[in-house]
Amino acid sequence: METLPRAFSPSRVLSLAIASLALILLAWLAGPSASAQAAGKRIGLAQSSAVAPGPQARAKARAKAREAREARQRAKQAAKAASASALPPGTLLEAGFEQGLAGWNTAGVGEVIPSVGGGNVRTGAGAARVLLTGNLSRSELILGGDGGADTDGSPQFREGEEYWYGFSINIQQMVWGEPGAHNLFMQFKSDGEGSPNFGLDLWDYEGDDGESGGKGLWTEGDAMDGNRFLAPLDEGSWYDIAVHFRASSHGDGFYEVYLDGNLVDARSGVSMIVPGHSYGYIKNGLYRNGETAPGTSELLLDSAKLGTTQQAVTPS
Repeated sequence: METLPRAFSPSRVLSLAIASLALILLAWLAGPSASAQAAGKRIGLAQSSAVAPGPQARAKARAKAREAREARQRAKQAAKAASASALPPGTLLEAGFEQGLAGWNTAGVGEVIPSVGGGNVRTGAGAARVLLTGNLSRSELILGGDGGADTDGSPQFREGEEYWYGFSINIQQMVWGEPGAHNLFMQFKSDGEGSPNFGLDLWDYEGDDGESGGKGLWTEGDAMDGNRFLAPLDEGSWYDIAVHFRASSHGDGFYEVYLDGNLVDARSGVSMIVPGHSYGYIKNGLYRNGETAPGTSELLLDSAKLGTTQQAVTPS
Protein backbone atom coordinates (compact mmCIF):
# COMPACT_ATOMS: atom_id res chain seq x y z
CA MET A 1 0.00 0.00 0.00
CA GLU A 2 1.39 3.29 -1.10
CA THR A 3 1.61 5.90 1.63
CA LEU A 4 1.05 9.63 1.24
CA PRO A 5 3.91 11.99 1.82
CA ARG A 6 4.12 13.27 5.39
CA ALA A 7 3.16 16.79 4.29
CA PHE A 8 -0.17 15.51 2.93
CA SER A 9 -1.19 13.26 5.70
CA PRO A 10 -4.95 13.32 6.52
CA SER A 11 -4.39 15.24 9.74
CA ARG A 12 -2.24 17.78 7.95
CA VAL A 13 -4.84 18.27 5.18
CA LEU A 14 -7.59 18.75 7.75
CA SER A 15 -5.56 21.39 9.61
CA LEU A 16 -4.89 23.27 6.41
CA ALA A 17 -8.55 23.18 5.45
CA ILE A 18 -9.63 24.55 8.83
CA ALA A 19 -7.03 27.33 8.65
CA SER A 20 -8.19 28.27 5.15
CA LEU A 21 -11.82 28.45 6.24
CA ALA A 22 -10.85 30.63 9.17
CA LEU A 23 -8.99 33.08 6.92
CA ILE A 24 -11.93 33.23 4.50
CA LEU A 25 -14.33 33.97 7.39
CA LEU A 26 -12.11 36.69 8.81
CA ALA A 27 -11.83 38.36 5.40
CA TRP A 28 -15.60 38.26 4.97
CA LEU A 29 -16.15 39.83 8.39
CA ALA A 30 -13.59 42.55 7.78
CA GLY A 31 -15.11 43.61 4.45
CA PRO A 32 -18.37 45.25 5.70
CA SER A 33 -16.52 46.97 8.57
CA ALA A 34 -14.12 48.64 6.19
CA SER A 35 -16.99 49.68 3.96
CA ALA A 36 -18.85 51.12 6.92
CA GLN A 37 -15.79 53.09 7.97
CA ALA A 38 -15.42 54.50 4.49
CA ALA A 39 -19.11 55.41 4.42
CA GLY A 40 -18.81 57.02 7.85
CA LYS A 41 -15.92 59.15 6.59
CA ARG A 42 -18.04 60.25 3.64
CA ILE A 43 -20.98 61.15 5.94
CA GLY A 44 -18.67 63.01 8.28
CA LEU A 45 -17.36 65.08 5.40
CA ALA A 46 -20.90 65.92 4.33
CA GLN A 47 -21.86 66.95 7.86
CA SER A 48 -18.74 69.03 8.19
CA SER A 49 -19.58 70.83 4.98
CA ALA A 50 -23.12 71.57 6.23
CA VAL A 51 -22.02 72.92 9.63
CA ALA A 52 -19.18 75.02 8.31
CA PRO A 53 -20.36 76.75 5.13
CA GLY A 54 -17.89 78.34 2.84
CA PRO A 55 -17.13 82.08 2.57
CA GLN A 56 -19.77 82.66 -0.11
CA ALA A 57 -22.53 81.00 1.95
CA ARG A 58 -21.56 83.03 5.02
CA ALA A 59 -21.62 86.25 2.99
CA LYS A 60 -25.10 85.43 1.67
CA ALA A 61 -26.34 84.72 5.20
CA ARG A 62 -25.00 88.05 6.42
CA ALA A 63 -26.63 89.87 3.52
CA LYS A 64 -30.00 88.26 4.25
CA ALA A 65 -29.76 89.16 7.94
CA ARG A 66 -28.93 92.77 7.03
CA GLU A 67 -31.89 92.93 4.63
CA ALA A 68 -34.20 91.59 7.35
CA ARG A 69 -33.01 94.25 9.83
CA GLU A 70 -33.50 97.01 7.28
CA ALA A 71 -37.00 95.72 6.46
CA ARG A 72 -37.95 95.76 10.14
CA GLN A 73 -36.62 99.30 10.49
CA ARG A 74 -38.61 100.47 7.45
CA ALA A 75 -41.77 98.86 8.84
CA LYS A 76 -41.24 100.58 12.19
CA GLN A 77 -40.76 103.96 10.52
CA ALA A 78 -43.82 103.43 8.35
CA ALA A 79 -45.94 102.53 11.39
CA LYS A 80 -44.72 105.64 13.21
CA ALA A 81 -45.52 107.84 10.22
CA ALA A 82 -48.97 106.26 9.84
CA SER A 83 -49.69 106.82 13.52
CA ALA A 84 -48.65 110.48 13.28
CA SER A 85 -50.75 111.05 10.17
CA ALA A 86 -53.79 109.54 11.92
CA LEU A 87 -53.70 112.14 14.74
CA PRO A 88 -56.48 114.74 14.72
CA PRO A 89 -55.50 118.23 13.46
CA GLY A 90 -53.64 120.13 16.15
CA THR A 91 -52.59 117.03 18.11
CA LEU A 92 -48.86 117.19 18.80
CA LEU A 93 -48.41 114.12 21.01
CA GLU A 94 -50.64 111.15 21.78
CA ALA A 95 -49.76 108.95 24.76
CA GLY A 96 -52.81 106.73 25.15
CA PHE A 97 -51.06 103.49 26.22
CA GLU A 98 -51.75 101.68 22.97
CA GLN A 99 -48.08 100.62 22.82
CA GLY A 100 -47.21 100.18 26.47
CA LEU A 101 -45.61 103.24 28.03
CA ALA A 102 -44.65 104.79 24.68
CA GLY A 103 -45.18 108.55 24.91
CA TRP A 104 -44.04 108.62 28.55
CA ASN A 105 -40.86 108.23 30.57
CA THR A 106 -40.15 106.91 34.05
CA ALA A 107 -37.39 109.34 35.08
CA GLY A 108 -39.37 110.44 38.15
CA VAL A 109 -41.58 107.41 38.69
CA GLY A 110 -41.08 106.84 42.42
CA GLU A 111 -41.52 103.40 43.99
CA VAL A 112 -43.88 101.76 41.45
CA ILE A 113 -43.94 101.83 37.64
CA PRO A 114 -47.57 101.97 36.37
CA SER A 115 -48.64 98.89 34.43
CA VAL A 116 -50.50 98.84 31.11
CA GLY A 117 -53.40 96.55 30.28
CA GLY A 118 -56.74 96.28 28.50
CA GLY A 119 -60.29 95.83 29.65
CA ASN A 120 -61.45 98.98 31.40
CA VAL A 121 -60.22 101.73 29.04
CA ARG A 122 -61.43 105.17 27.99
CA THR A 123 -60.37 104.81 24.35
CA GLY A 124 -58.41 102.30 22.31
CA ALA A 125 -57.24 99.00 23.77
CA GLY A 126 -54.93 100.00 26.64
CA ALA A 127 -54.85 102.07 29.82
CA ALA A 128 -52.31 102.58 32.61
CA ARG A 129 -53.01 101.23 36.09
CA VAL A 130 -51.51 103.29 38.91
CA LEU A 131 -51.47 101.42 42.22
CA LEU A 132 -50.05 102.39 45.61
CA THR A 133 -50.36 100.13 48.65
CA GLY A 134 -49.23 100.31 52.26
CA ASN A 135 -47.20 103.44 52.88
CA LEU A 136 -45.87 103.79 49.30
CA SER A 137 -45.96 107.41 48.17
CA ARG A 138 -45.35 107.76 44.45
CA SER A 139 -46.10 106.20 41.06
CA GLU A 140 -45.84 108.84 38.34
CA LEU A 141 -45.05 109.18 34.65
CA ILE A 142 -43.57 112.18 32.82
CA LEU A 143 -45.20 113.09 29.52
CA GLY A 144 -42.96 112.32 26.50
CA GLY A 145 -40.43 109.56 25.86
CA ASP A 146 -40.20 105.94 24.81
CA GLY A 147 -41.25 104.27 28.06
CA GLY A 148 -37.79 104.18 29.66
CA ALA A 149 -36.00 106.48 32.07
CA ASP A 150 -34.61 108.74 29.33
CA THR A 151 -36.30 112.17 29.23
CA ASP A 152 -35.46 112.76 25.55
CA GLY A 153 -38.71 113.68 23.81
CA SER A 154 -40.31 115.07 26.97
CA PRO A 155 -41.97 118.44 26.15
CA GLN A 156 -40.55 121.44 28.00
CA PHE A 157 -42.95 124.36 28.26
CA ARG A 158 -41.10 127.68 28.30
CA GLU A 159 -42.00 131.33 28.74
CA GLY A 160 -45.01 132.38 26.65
CA GLU A 161 -45.76 128.95 25.13
CA GLU A 162 -49.45 128.04 24.97
CA TYR A 163 -50.91 124.52 24.72
CA TRP A 164 -53.79 122.24 25.58
CA TYR A 165 -53.28 119.03 27.54
CA GLY A 166 -56.02 116.42 27.97
CA PHE A 167 -56.26 113.05 29.74
CA SER A 168 -58.81 110.75 31.36
CA ILE A 169 -58.92 109.15 34.81
CA ASN A 170 -61.01 106.45 36.45
CA ILE A 171 -60.69 106.20 40.25
CA GLN A 172 -60.90 102.54 41.26
CA GLN A 173 -60.29 103.02 44.99
CA MET A 174 -58.73 105.85 46.93
CA VAL A 175 -57.33 106.95 50.26
CA TRP A 176 -58.68 110.45 49.66
CA GLY A 177 -56.95 112.42 52.39
CA GLU A 178 -57.44 116.15 52.79
CA PRO A 179 -55.62 119.45 52.22
CA GLY A 180 -52.25 119.57 53.93
CA ALA A 181 -51.20 116.17 52.55
CA HIS A 182 -50.43 115.68 48.87
CA ASN A 183 -52.68 113.44 46.81
CA LEU A 184 -51.74 114.73 43.34
CA PHE A 185 -52.73 112.97 40.13
CA MET A 186 -51.50 115.69 37.75
CA GLN A 187 -48.68 118.21 38.15
CA PHE A 188 -47.26 121.02 36.03
CA LYS A 189 -43.76 120.66 37.46
CA SER A 190 -40.85 123.07 37.08
CA ASP A 191 -37.30 122.02 36.31
CA GLY A 192 -35.18 121.32 39.37
CA GLU A 193 -36.51 120.71 42.87
CA GLY A 194 -39.58 121.99 44.65
CA SER A 195 -43.37 121.77 44.67
CA PRO A 196 -45.37 122.69 41.56
CA ASN A 197 -47.27 125.95 41.12
CA PHE A 198 -50.11 124.01 39.47
CA GLY A 199 -51.45 120.64 40.63
CA LEU A 200 -54.70 118.68 40.71
CA ASP A 201 -55.54 116.64 43.84
CA LEU A 202 -58.04 114.02 45.02
CA TRP A 203 -59.32 114.98 48.47
CA ASP A 204 -62.40 114.50 50.63
CA TYR A 205 -62.80 117.46 52.97
CA GLU A 206 -65.54 119.77 54.15
CA GLY A 207 -64.62 123.32 55.09
CA ASP A 208 -65.59 124.87 58.39
CA ASP A 209 -68.58 126.48 56.73
CA GLY A 210 -69.73 123.12 55.37
CA GLU A 211 -69.93 124.52 51.85
CA SER A 212 -66.35 125.12 50.67
CA GLY A 213 -65.33 121.52 50.31
CA GLY A 214 -66.28 118.13 48.96
CA LYS A 215 -65.05 114.77 47.73
CA GLY A 216 -63.37 114.97 44.35
CA LEU A 217 -61.22 117.40 42.36
CA TRP A 218 -59.13 119.99 44.22
CA THR A 219 -56.45 122.55 43.36
CA GLU A 220 -52.92 122.89 44.73
CA GLY A 221 -50.13 125.44 44.18
CA ASP A 222 -49.57 129.19 44.07
CA ALA A 223 -50.85 129.58 40.50
CA MET A 224 -54.16 128.04 41.63
CA ASP A 225 -54.46 130.18 44.77
CA GLY A 226 -53.89 127.27 47.11
CA ASN A 227 -56.34 124.49 47.93
CA ARG A 228 -59.84 124.86 46.52
CA PHE A 229 -62.60 122.34 45.77
CA LEU A 230 -63.61 122.31 42.10
CA ALA A 231 -65.99 119.42 41.39
CA PRO A 232 -67.19 116.06 42.77
CA LEU A 233 -65.67 112.83 41.42
CA ASP A 234 -67.00 109.32 42.00
CA GLU A 235 -65.11 106.04 42.03
CA GLY A 236 -65.61 103.72 39.07
CA SER A 237 -66.37 106.36 36.39
CA TRP A 238 -64.27 107.81 33.61
CA TYR A 239 -63.65 111.58 33.65
CA ASP A 240 -62.08 113.67 30.89
CA ILE A 241 -59.86 116.52 32.06
CA ALA A 242 -58.36 119.21 29.84
CA VAL A 243 -56.01 122.03 30.80
CA HIS A 244 -55.46 125.06 28.56
CA PHE A 245 -52.42 127.05 29.67
CA ARG A 246 -49.76 129.57 28.85
CA ALA A 247 -46.44 128.96 30.59
CA SER A 248 -44.75 131.81 32.41
CA SER A 249 -42.48 132.37 35.38
CA HIS A 250 -43.14 136.14 35.44
CA GLY A 251 -46.87 136.26 36.15
CA ASP A 252 -47.86 136.42 32.47
CA GLY A 253 -49.45 132.97 32.29
CA PHE A 254 -52.98 131.64 32.56
CA TYR A 255 -54.84 128.33 32.87
CA GLU A 256 -58.32 126.92 32.29
CA VAL A 257 -59.41 123.54 33.71
CA TYR A 258 -62.22 121.62 31.99
CA LEU A 259 -63.99 118.57 33.40
CA ASP A 260 -65.95 116.56 30.82
CA GLY A 261 -65.95 119.62 28.56
CA ASN A 262 -67.17 122.05 31.23
CA LEU A 263 -64.99 124.88 32.55
CA VAL A 264 -64.54 124.41 36.31
CA ASP A 265 -61.64 126.78 37.06
CA ALA A 266 -59.63 129.56 35.37
CA ARG A 267 -57.08 132.16 36.40
CA SER A 268 -54.89 134.64 34.54
CA GLY A 269 -51.80 136.65 35.45
CA VAL A 270 -50.20 133.63 37.10
CA SER A 271 -46.83 131.88 37.04
CA MET A 272 -47.35 128.31 35.87
CA ILE A 273 -43.56 127.93 36.09
CA VAL A 274 -42.12 128.50 39.55
CA PRO A 275 -40.27 131.86 39.47
CA GLY A 276 -36.53 131.39 39.04
CA HIS A 277 -36.99 128.19 37.02
CA SER A 278 -36.68 127.80 33.24
CA TYR A 279 -39.49 125.54 32.06
CA GLY A 280 -42.37 123.31 33.07
CA TYR A 281 -43.25 119.71 32.26
CA ILE A 282 -46.23 117.43 32.92
CA LYS A 283 -46.57 114.47 35.27
CA ASN A 284 -49.50 112.08 35.75
CA GLY A 285 -50.03 109.28 38.26
CA LEU A 286 -50.26 109.44 42.05
CA TYR A 287 -48.10 111.35 44.50
CA ARG A 288 -49.30 111.18 48.09
CA ASN A 289 -48.08 111.23 51.68
CA GLY A 290 -47.96 107.48 52.16
CA GLU A 291 -46.61 107.66 55.70
CA THR A 292 -49.50 109.77 57.00
CA ALA A 293 -52.24 108.39 54.71
CA PRO A 294 -51.36 104.72 54.07
CA GLY A 295 -53.59 102.20 52.34
CA THR A 296 -54.56 101.20 48.81
CA SER A 297 -55.10 103.85 46.15
CA GLU A 298 -55.69 102.85 42.54
CA LEU A 299 -56.65 104.77 39.43
CA LEU A 300 -56.65 104.23 35.68
CA LEU A 301 -55.09 106.73 33.28
CA ASP A 302 -55.83 106.94 29.55
CA SER A 303 -56.23 109.10 26.43
CA ALA A 304 -53.43 111.59 27.16
CA LYS A 305 -52.84 114.13 24.38
CA LEU A 306 -50.94 117.37 23.91
CA GLY A 307 -52.18 119.79 21.28
CA THR A 308 -53.01 123.30 20.15
CA THR A 309 -56.82 123.15 20.43
CA GLN A 310 -59.37 121.67 22.79
CA GLN A 311 -60.69 119.39 20.06
CA ALA A 312 -57.17 118.04 19.49
CA VAL A 313 -56.96 116.70 23.06
CA THR A 314 -60.56 115.49 23.46
CA PRO A 315 -60.91 111.65 23.60
CA SER A 316 -62.42 110.24 20.42
